[in-house]
Amino acid sequence: MKLNTKYIKGFIVIAVILTAVGTFAAIPSLRDRLIWKKSKEGKHIVITENNKQDKAVLDELTKVLHAMDTVTILTATGMMDAQDFADSSNTMQVDFCYTRNGDQGYYRVGQNEMVSLREAYIVVAHDLKKIFVSAPKEVINPVRLPASTEATFLSREMYKVSRTENNGLTQIALINNKHASCREYRISFDSAAVIRSAVMRMPNPMKLEDVTKDKVLKITVNSWELGVVRRDLLRMDRYLVQEQGQLLPSARLKGYELVKE
Repeated sequence: MKLNTKYIKGFIVIAVILTAVGTFAAIPSLRDRLIWKKSKEGKHIVITENNKQDKAVLDELTKVLHAMDTVTILTATGMMDAQDFADSSNTMQVDFCYTRNGDQGYYRVGQNEMVSLREAYIVVAHDLKKIFVSAPKEVINPVRLPASTEATFLSREMYKVSRTENNGLTQIALINNKHASCREYRISFDSAAVIRSAVMRMPNPMKLEDVTKDKVLKITVNSWELGVVRRDLLRMDRYLVQEQGQLLPSARLKGYELVKE
């Protein structure tokens, strides 16, 4: 699976959001659009909410996903596996690293890097031998609703909800093979509510009825280090240097094309 620049930017964000806080913010709005579309076609859509027991599990899920909302100093590493059911050649298995120090953050998937510094926002595409540089961007947590509101929305998504415990980990799974944006979502977390793995199965938006066209993203977190920062990855001179007033690639990136956006 080739990591072009747009893919790098999108996939890194997905990885970090999925492992750190979850990926459900868009589900209700997608459902609303589909309901509106089908209503125009004259079809009546009935939304069935989960029962009380399932709602309690959904409440637990959203609390786990929100548990790290206020954590701004951390380092996490792990593996990311992506699989395309429709194209066996379109797969990826790479390690990732994420470190954050307040308003600065670094992401790496495989050998491709993205760093948000006070001086600049930089993407290093090693496969393309290019460095993309733009103005600084704020590092923020994903915008989401309060946990209780998210739990209410999820209870209307017609997911089959399950909760199991195995080898010291709790797993919560949501499955709806007819869902428009996420057919299956599973997370495993420990007794401290730290997420250790997450799986997301997404349909092809052009072929929603065909599960053989789905894509699966799996994140396995090998380490969470709260309060720990990889400061070496947040240094401007690791990527770019100033020489005679000109911005140039650092020594380790010598020969890379510099692209200012």
